[in-house]
Amino acid sequence: MIVLTYLGIALSGLSAGLLVNYLADVLPTHRQLAKPLWWPLSGLSQIAQYLLPARVLFVQLIFLALAFFFYRNDLESWPLWQLLITLLYFAVVIVIDIEHRLILHSVSLSGAILLGGIGILRHGWQSTLSGGVAGFAILLALYWLGGVFSNWIAKRRGQQLEEIVLGFGDVNLAGVIGLLLGWPAVIGALILGIFLGGLFSLGYILVALARGRYQAFAAIPYGPFLSLGAILLIALRAYF
Repeated sequence: MIVLTYLGIALSGLSAGLLVNYLADVLPTHRQLAKPLWWPLSGLSQIAQYLLPARVLFVQLIFLALAFFFYRNDLESWPLWQLLITLLYFAVVIVIDIEHRLILHSVSLSGAILLGGIGILRHGWQSTLSGGVAGFAILLALYWLGGVFSNWIAKRRGQQLEEIVLGFGDVNLAGVIGLLLGWPAVIGALILGIFLGGLFSLGYILVALARGRYQAFAAIPYGPFLSLGAILLIALRAYF
């Protein structure tokens, strides 16, 4: 019986990872679910091709570990189905943004519907809408300030910067996080996300300087850090 239970948990985790990998592969290219969900299992050669990328294996292992973690640790304040949808969504955002420097409008819209619905169930529509507006407005202000800064640097350097500090997809993502967490929790999530992004940037600069490969104003995808900030806040509020 225990073996069957563990097998079911493992299959659940691997299935969740499969869904994330599928969406991360298909959406950036086709902007829609262009292939059936079971396409990686349609032949041995396709399975081998699908399992080769390190990202695919990493995502599968992460969700496998998460499945056993949540089996052992029950988050009473978060029903499992709400937590699963939330983690799946943020995982898709993180993978796509790292690989393509892109947060799709279709993904943002889906997040607003799914996570916004969870937000309403958790803390009512007023807090949900207030959080969404606040998250969107805060990142919109930072997006605008980033544009002003980029234009100023471009004028001083005499050439247009190819990279931007924040993309509008990050603004949309902050709005989705606000819908999920509500007001005022969205503030804490954005602070955590910005802190994590700054910490990573500092480490990146130090490593680049040590290797003699430092390049000023190199942009990093911020979606993963905003997503991790939201996940970290959820974990902190659940356990402390």
